[in-house]
Amino acid sequence: MKKYVLTDGRPYGIEQNHDVVERFDFGPYGGALVETFGEVDRENVVDVEGEMEFHTRVADVSFDSEKPTATIKDVRELQDVPMEGATGKGVHVVVMDSGVDDSHSVFEDVEVRHVDVTGTGTGDAVGHGTASAGQVARLAPDVTITSLTIFPDEQRTSMRYLYRAYQWLFQHTEQVDVVNMSWGSGQQSRTIDRLQNLLVKRGVRDTTAAGNSGGRGGSPATAERAFAIGACTESGEMASFSSYNPEENPEVVALGEQTRLARASGTSLGEPVSEKWTVASGTSFAAPALAGMAARYLERNPDAKPATVSDDFVANARNIEGTPRDRHGIADYAKTVGQIGGGGSGDGSGDESGSDGGSDGGSDGGSGGGDGSSDGGNGGGDGSETRPDRGDQQSDEAFCGWCKPDQGVHCPCCPEFEEPFLS
Repeated sequence: MKKYVLTDGRPYGIEQNHDVVERFDFGPYGGALVETFGEVDRENVVDVEGEMEFHTRVADVSFDSEKPTATIKDVRELQDVPMEGATGKGVHVVVMDSGVDDSHSVFEDVEVRHVDVTGTGTGDAVGHGTASAGQVARLAPDVTITSLTIFPDEQRTSMRYLYRAYQWLFQHTEQVDVVNMSWGSGQQSRTIDRLQNLLVKRGVRDTTAAGNSGGRGGSPATAERAFAIGACTESGEMASFSSYNPEENPEVVALGEQTRLARASGTSLGEPVSEKWTVASGTSFAAPALAGMAARYLERNPDAKPATVSDDFVANARNIEGTPRDRHGIADYAKTVGQIGGGGSGDGSGDESGSDGGSDGGSDGGSGGGDGSSDGGNGGGDGSETRPDRGDQQSDEAFCGWCKPDQGVHCPCCPEFEEPFLS
């Protein structure tokens, strides 16, 4: 039976004794992991897990024509995201999802890079990644987005692709500011949660969908350090499908029910309402709203550690009366950045008008700041890195913009890349 073996030793030490299918290296703090059919008996083995199914987090709820459709204007109003101020300029957000159709009008002025770990290309055959990334771009129009494709051509993926993606993230922690994860499992994976904790400890801020089961939820939202985001309605009530665990999930909530979203060309996610727009529900679409808000926050406070960002949003959330399922409440951007001052400028964008018609146009912005405190917890690393000036990571030889050909560093999207993980 196929299994995944996490070790604390050198990356490829275990391969000498086992039938290794693929190997992954998460650096000095993350250890090494192999996919194997062999027996496991080495002393440096940390954990062993079987295959689990992970999926995009779209709620299984029917479109209700009697309910209003939530637009990006509604998101801004509920989360109190002003139309002036910061725009996410200089901030890099990774959308770890099904890809992004960057021909959509919401990305017209947004730099979108592509990394594919599935081997199926950099488009979006599912539509989920485009919908998620669109929420980020419309709240933070000057952000740089990297589409990290983990879903090949359906709404399910394997742990192999997840581990490839985490490996890429660990290799690029100095360049990545925020990673949005609008996917998960109905179960808890010890290895995924461990990697999530380590990633956050290395300085990458996350926004993770809490889940749509209505119950506990699963990885990666169950990781101790995950900034898990639940969903609420346009009227500020909890969405019935949003997962909840009183100890860890979610941290805050954002609008995620019957939301108007960017539609990737040729896809049928949710309830398509036009060529360019669709309507769907899920914590998948609440999480990227937080990613957009976090990007604007980080424009003004680029050195804020992950715990500072999440703690500030938690401390300033608005409680939903009569239920504990919102944990700390509805994320309030203006209140969060208002307590720490700052400023910013920008005209923002984010209309849904498109060539085929739509609803509200408008622009958005905000302000931010912060004091950059350190974060605690466990899971590897010393958590003390200072994020360097990222500069321009692009190269004429690299498709995604993250590679360094002069140093022999190539991502799976590059023409020089040779698959180093397969035996």
